[in-house]
Amino acid sequence: MARRSMRLVEYGKPFQLTKEEVPTAPKGGAVVKTEYAGVCHSDVHLMDGDFPIPLNTVLGHEIAGTVHDIEPGQDLKVGDRVAAFFRGGCGDCSRCEMGEPIACLQGVRRGLGSTVDGGYSDYVIIPDVRLLVKVPDTVAMDTACLLPCSGLTAYNAVCKMVPTVQDFAKHNGDCAVLLVGAGGLGLWGVQFAKQLLPAGVRVICADVDEEKLKTAREAGCDGALLWGKDVDNDTVVAEAKKVCGSLGGFAAAIDFVNVPATFERVEKILAQGGMHVLVGLMGVGVSASVPLMPYVLGRHQMTSLVVGSLPQLTDVMALVAQGKIKPPPISHHTLENVYDVLQDLKAGKVKGRAVVKL
Repeated sequence: MARRSMRLVEYGKPFQLTKEEVPTAPKGGAVVKTEYAGVCHSDVHLMDGDFPIPLNTVLGHEIAGTVHDIEPGQDLKVGDRVAAFFRGGCGDCSRCEMGEPIACLQGVRRGLGSTVDGGYSDYVIIPDVRLLVKVPDTVAMDTACLLPCSGLTAYNAVCKMVPTVQDFAKHNGDCAVLLVGAGGLGLWGVQFAKQLLPAGVRVICADVDEEKLKTAREAGCDGALLWGKDVDNDTVVAEAKKVCGSLGGFAAAIDFVNVPATFERVEKILAQGGMHVLVGLMGVGVSASVPLMPYVLGRHQMTSLVVGSLPQLTDVMALVAQGKIKPPPISHHTLENVYDVLQDLKAGKVKGRAVVKL
């Protein structure tokens, strides 16, 4: 029996299809038979060399499938439906033990689909079984593969702004938050905001694409701002104030795009004391500036994040299993076609989320 893998052999070039023996589980780890692997924008950066990784690596860090091989005596067994948390650490420090390997105190960074082979393959080696989360029967596997990355990232981003928005809502019943980017992350974000923020807080989405904004409205957002290329900052500020209500600015904003233009616009339309959450990785190699005095006098807050924690992933999985969160539109693609799908994602042609079906 052989496994197929799509390997990155040269930056910016099509992947190479390889076939090799199915691996066995390492000590303390497992092998997962991949059912679905999400196609994430991070993979675009990896294949283009924006974030250099070893060549001949199999990309794909959004993984769901069934346990194929595992040491006896674990909580999981062969055949269990699982999703993989893709960022591992040393496994021994207090951060790793509490489910935060992304903040490993030893600085160990083991990334499925970056430092070790990922999900664009029939079988994936999971170095630490603790990185696997059971998928309930009520969660479809094409949805499950998206949860440890895009779903978790959006959930964590909303969690970051919850205390600030709760404080605003205590004193003003006319609050709104802004989500910049109505792609896969933004569509998750709309729903998590509706679940986690105080009742009555309006969720507004901004994007350059009218179709994506239409999808965001269908997902539950309360208003939309079209930030086309011909829209200047003065117009952005004026349109934002129309939907912000009596606060005159947004109580918080999550930037799922995070380029200089969106960064500067968010800073102009936050309410005093508002929270600016940086998430997107689109701004590779560029910088943005903050006018220091307005930032201080406006009492703005700023934070950033990368994905989330394993306990948070358990929370996300439960919300989806209970039917409280619905997946964005999902399109299925073959393993051999994944490079072309990444090119479409890079060009902004993917609506919702694309996944590879194995």
